Amino acid sequence: MAVAVLACGGAHAQSDTDTAADTSLGALAPIRVESVRLNSEVLTTPAAVDVTDGQDIKQGRRKAQLDSALNRTPGVYANNGSNFAQNLRVSIRGFGARSAFGVRGVRVLVDGIPETLPDGQAQTDSIDLGAIERLEVLRGPFSALYGNATGGVIDITTTSPDAGPVDRTELTAGSNGYRREEVSSARRLDGWGYAITASQLDLDGYREHGEVKKQQVTGKLEKDIGATGTLRLVTRILDAPDTLDPGGVDLATARANRRGARDANIDYDARQSASQQTVGLVYEDQLSEQQSYQANLFYTNRDFIQYLPFEDGGVVAYDRDFFGGGLQTTRFDSVFGHENQLVAGVDVQVQQDDRERFANDLGSKGERGVNEDQTATSVGVFAQNVFSITPDFDLTTGLRYDYLDFDIDDNFPVSAGDPDDSGGRSYHELSANAGLSYAWIEGQRVYANVANAFESPTFTEFANPSGNGGFNDSLQPQKATQYEIGAKGALFDRARYQISAFWIDVRDELVVFNNTGARDFYENSGKSRRKGIEAKVDYRFTDDLSATVAYTLADFEYREFVDVNGNDYAGRELPGLPEETLFGELAWRRDNVGYAVLDMRYASSFYADNANTAKIDHAWIFNGRVGKTVPGSDDKLDVYLGVDNIFDEVYFDNIRINAFGGRYYEPAPDRSFYAGLAYQL
Repeated sequence: MAVAVLACGGAHAQSDTDTAADTSLGALAPIRVESVRLNSEVLTTPAAVDVTDGQDIKQGRRKAQLDSALNRTPGVYANNGSNFAQNLRVSIRGFGARSAFGVRGVRVLVDGIPETLPDGQAQTDSIDLGAIERLEVLRGPFSALYGNATGGVIDITTTSPDAGPVDRTELTAGSNGYRREEVSSARRLDGWGYAITASQLDLDGYREHGEVKKQQVTGKLEKDIGATGTLRLVTRILDAPDTLDPGGVDLATARANRRGARDANIDYDARQSASQQTVGLVYEDQLSEQQSYQANLFYTNRDFIQYLPFEDGGVVAYDRDFFGGGLQTTRFDSVFGHENQLVAGVDVQVQQDDRERFANDLGSKGERGVNEDQTATSVGVFAQNVFSITPDFDLTTGLRYDYLDFDIDDNFPVSAGDPDDSGGRSYHELSANAGLSYAWIEGQRVYANVANAFESPTFTEFANPSGNGGFNDSLQPQKATQYEIGAKGALFDRARYQISAFWIDVRDELVVFNNTGARDFYENSGKSRRKGIEAKVDYRFTDDLSATVAYTLADFEYREFVDVNGNDYAGRELPGLPEETLFGELAWRRDNVGYAVLDMRYASSFYADNANTAKIDHAWIFNGRVGKTVPGSDDKLDVYLGVDNIFDEVYFDNIRINAFGGRYYEPAPDRSFYAGLAYQL
């Protein structure tokens, strides 16, 4: 669908310059990208896009949460990897940091099936790191690509049948009661193929009241259809029956006892239970040598209940059906003697939540206060065109129209003190982008683009502060306009680099506030601005030894913002976002011998509140892992050992932005160890 300047390599084929560069790279083979919904490669894609393969995500790792995979990408800040009850918080270019629960402002897809709901919210708890084959991150507000997101896209591909033939089992155990078991298998035979991964995670937790139990299954079944078609059935199953929440505490409490939970979280037994089942069909084929198409259908059911640490409305429960489909076609032509690629299609998605809220009677479900049927419908129509002005100079234009409809049917008995909160909201949004890309020398690209995007409130954010349910009438979608320039390429047959600079103006930014210590509510902040520079270098010293460095320098600030209490925050920094982040990794790997990897992550200081009065210190976190491979005649055994937070840095894994009573802090684990065995046939 459309990104601000996506397929710079031309429509049907790359330019001669790019092709020559790829040929000369030797071991640095071209990297395909799928998140841009075009026939493109990283080098020839004039947007900030990064690809991480399964080895960097899984090899010798704990495989607990996605933060370890995402934080190696510049412009991305992922935290809250220790509190599974609150889910992972992911921010791309500052979008998504406000989320109190789940992922906001970022579109998440797994094997072409959306994990992000029509209302814009996503969870990552159903994604098993042990099943990931590759992960792509597209940075920037690209509503013209997928709609209803201002941060970007996370596109995940799980293990394919082509990874086989393989049968594998893995056992890992470590500090804080960490235990994980996994079995997987993949095969392809006579036009059929399958891949399946099943795992179980048990964790006592670093902090009190932090236990986790989770089982997952990720499956894929493929069938070749005719000469060019592929029909793919994908499924993911999650069962997380017991995930406890230790909660946020104030600074004095955190310093006195880093392992302690908030008293209210223990008193009210704060926890959640979630089960989810996703099934999807994806069909790909060609109509001709010049035209291909892809169609998908999917259905997800999620049953969820959460106990929050307060009484009134402290139990949230919903039964969700999420379904829909999409169709897109890609056409390669010659227009006035110039190569041209046109992509067009439609996405249709429906979210239906049977949602209730109850009182939390010290860990038990009490009196019901909300009973609503919530329905969100999204229809998006898009087109993107890549026109090669010359073999090395491309123009990309894109357009998308989105219709969003939110409806709430209040089923709770109406009384004088409980009015009917039924109602609806509808949005008609047009997103566009335009960009130029130029291959100025062999293997090097520069680009510039402009794009706009929108992000609607979710049902949770729509909550009315003056009532139990319904809509907050004053809440509006936030809008973003991005300007970006960048360069990328390959150097000396050993290195890849990328650098980008962005400027994003946002109006009506959605921000969280909490005046009572109970549930969070949201408001629009007026105007904000995001500016930054992102850079990454991958360098291969030898075939076995490599290094990766990713750096982000950013400035996120409110330009106009007077909150509901009349406080003026103009000129203040957006909370929850460090100005600088740095990732570094040095890795030695040799097939059938072993590996040793040392990585580090730095985040500069930042603020926990809109007023910029609570400052969070900077942190340096170092991690290491080593593994030894013992090959056999037809099998092999991998033995590995890992250490997280090697130097026992004292830092906070999560900051609860604008939390009532200064309860911003969730202490991160201290130095922890783990070891594992992986046997493969």
